[in-house]
Amino acid sequence: MLKKPITYDFNNVLSERIQSPAGIRIDEIESYGKRAQDIHAFLTERRKRGELPFYELPYKKEEIETVKKTASSLKRNMNDRFENLLVIGIGGSSLGGLALTRALLHPFHNLLDSEARKVPRLFFAENIDPDEIKGLFDILDPERTAVNIISKSGTTAEPMANFLLFQKFMTEKIGEANFRKQVVATTDSSKGTMRKVAGELGIKTLPIPAGVGGRFSVLTAVGLFPAAVAGIDIDSLLEGAAYMDKKCSKPELLKNPAYLNGVIHYHLHTRRGVNMAVLMPYSSGLALLSDWYRQLLAESLGKKYGLSGEVVYAGQTPIKAVGAIDQHSQIQLYREGPFDKIITVLSVASFSNFLNIPSLYEHDGLSYLGGHTLNELINAEKEATLLALFQSGRPSIEITLPEVNPYTVGQLFYLYEVQTVFSGYLYGVESLDQPGVEAGKQYTYGMLGRKGFEEKKKEAESFPERDRRFIT
Repeated sequence: MLKKPITYDFNNVLSERIQSPAGIRIDEIESYGKRAQDIHAFLTERRKRGELPFYELPYKKEEIETVKKTASSLKRNMNDRFENLLVIGIGGSSLGGLALTRALLHPFHNLLDSEARKVPRLFFAENIDPDEIKGLFDILDPERTAVNIISKSGTTAEPMANFLLFQKFMTEKIGEANFRKQVVATTDSSKGTMRKVAGELGIKTLPIPAGVGGRFSVLTAVGLFPAAVAGIDIDSLLEGAAYMDKKCSKPELLKNPAYLNGVIHYHLHTRRGVNMAVLMPYSSGLALLSDWYRQLLAESLGKKYGLSGEVVYAGQTPIKAVGAIDQHSQIQLYREGPFDKIITVLSVASFSNFLNIPSLYEHDGLSYLGGHTLNELINAEKEATLLALFQSGRPSIEITLPEVNPYTVGQLFYLYEVQTVFSGYLYGVESLDQPGVEAGKQYTYGMLGRKGFEEKKKEAESFPERDRRFIT
């Protein structure tokens, strides 16, 4: 494993290079220096007071050992009992684990035979689509399946509905006593409905640290437990995050990639109208990291109200793209559409595998591929995209991972988390809450008859009926 730093290249956002209405001058970036130092001092104080606990996650040795021991006990039972781990969660309770395992496991992990895998297959029950959940019933053997329910409160409707369904499905086949032995609950360490349910069932639990919200929880048991069960080196993952913590602890703007990235995105948004942020990894393994990134930015920075209660309508819209796939779908818009996007390309310097493209034909337009490698091709595609964006005057950033491994992926997660909290103070919004999400939850509770949400039920019922003239 290469334990090297990821690199951050912002050459192609600079107006001196791209000659674009969406460019930014270096002196404009530097003008944020004092503001960045002030925010840094404030964040440092909040961290010292324990108000930003996600910062400390790489150093939680006791909690990490508990995760590893619990995962080891599950893996030891694999050949005797467990073939599958089903992770039940939604949003931050699943996106981090999905991103981690997709990036760091064999791309077709679940299709490998048990001898090649040596660890359980992984399944994530995220949505409440009845067809998808029934599909899991069809393929998972209750006797060979362990369940990790992730819910800090135990009241979020989607994961708890799926948990109830799997509890019934499995207990009918293997009995309640066996079901209890096969469940691990990742939840609040001391309170909440899920904590009560876990106590009543007598099941194993892993704590979600107080003050760590779902979208910042990938480096807690939420993401680490599924990763550890799958055999991922979580020590190296956290070591990479700790390295990035040191890098992001510098108050100087141009030496801190998290602050620098935050300033560039904020300035282009508020001064140039660049209101969309695209994350485009040139790696299928990193594709789901873009899903995690979308939630992190959208929930943290997409706010109507500022810290003083004023209306601000903050936040860029995060967009997922994957290279080279989306060169054939989205790049047309990025190059020739409005100047309203900044594109971040995630590059991989060295892939785990090296594939030669065979020379099988002499046809024009095909023979040129022979003698090259697939590695050369994807790198050329990435460089071509950056060049095409440059020629069109579209701002882009390149973040390069020496290779995709736990150490580099840990850096990437930590960088974006620090950037997000820093950017919250640039916008003047609270990045750690999500009031816009709560409204939809409360209407759902009311419509389903949850006690205490009767007014929300009345509100939902009082909405104007849809005019059938406008339904065709």
